[in-house]
Amino acid sequence: MAGSVCKPAHSPLPLRLGASLAAAGFALALAVAPAQATEEGDIERGEAAYEASCASCHANAARITARVEGADDAEKTEALEAFLPDHYAEDDQERADIIAYMLSL
Repeated sequence: MAGSVCKPAHSPLPLRLGASLAAAGFALALAVAPAQATEEGDIERGEAAYEASCASCHANAARITARVEGADDAEKTEALEAFLPDHYAEDDQERADIIAYMLSL
């Protein structure tokens, strides 16, 4: 059969392409989702993280917490979630811990 072209019964390309598109869609969904701590914060870890990362500039956490906008803990959490990712608290769990500590004061 000179000149004939052997074609596979099916190509794995659609599967790879589909998986790639699914992965890209998932990554895009994560990228555009609002930045929020998804883990429950731990007060003790938050105190340690605050002391290690924040206290050298901001000293008294209670004084800082009192200045955070919001009528209740939910509003203060929202304000801190918006501020902290750009202020050296990029890790979701660490941010949740720091917020838990600050709101416990």
